[in-house]
Amino acid sequence: MTPAETGLSLPGTAEQPAPRNSATVADLLAQAGDLASRAERANRPTSLIYLSGAILVIALFLLTYFLFARFTASSVLHVEAERAARIDKLVARLKEFDRVNEERREELRPLPTMQTQIADAAVEAQLKTKLAPAQPGVGQRTGDLTRRTWKYSDLHEESLEKVFDWISRSLRAIPGLELTGLTLRPDATTWRVDVVFGRWERTGS
Repeated sequence: MTPAETGLSLPGTAEQPAPRNSATVADLLAQAGDLASRAERANRPTSLIYLSGAILVIALFLLTYFLFARFTASSVLHVEAERAARIDKLVARLKEFDRVNEERREELRPLPTMQTQIADAAVEAQLKTKLAPAQPGVGQRTGDLTRRTWKYSDLHEESLEKVFDWISRSLRAIPGLELTGLTLRPDATTWRVDVVFGRWERTGS
């Protein structure tokens, strides 16, 4: 390799070497270091570095995109799950309403033996009065439901406790039966009692 090829400027010739003082050696070392730096820069694969950087940027972009897409999908799934849960609760409530409504409608069916049950309750409560069948009265109507009443008038009883026991037994024995009227009038030795029971009954199928 010639001095022109290396870029080094060497004093003297092969036949007459130049004196090697400290300044000359330092100059040679400086030139050699510069040459090594230029050779390193020339051999450095900058294209690969740029390519690696571009791949890294693309990878980061794709990672961010997929993370965002996953977050969005997770949010949508969460919303849909909550919506499905609300729908399930609503359906369950509607089914329960239908069940209760059907039970209630069955409970309010007409009872041909109702007055017999009221009379039996009077016997169990030990009333002195023998109940006669009451004449049913018809009140308001709502849809296929009709409000009916049964009035037991002018009962002569010594014990109000037995009267209240009779009323309580009747209400427990007959579904939907209500006490809608109660009149108490004292006599010399007894109480004159009027009782009105009421009940909603289905008139349709």
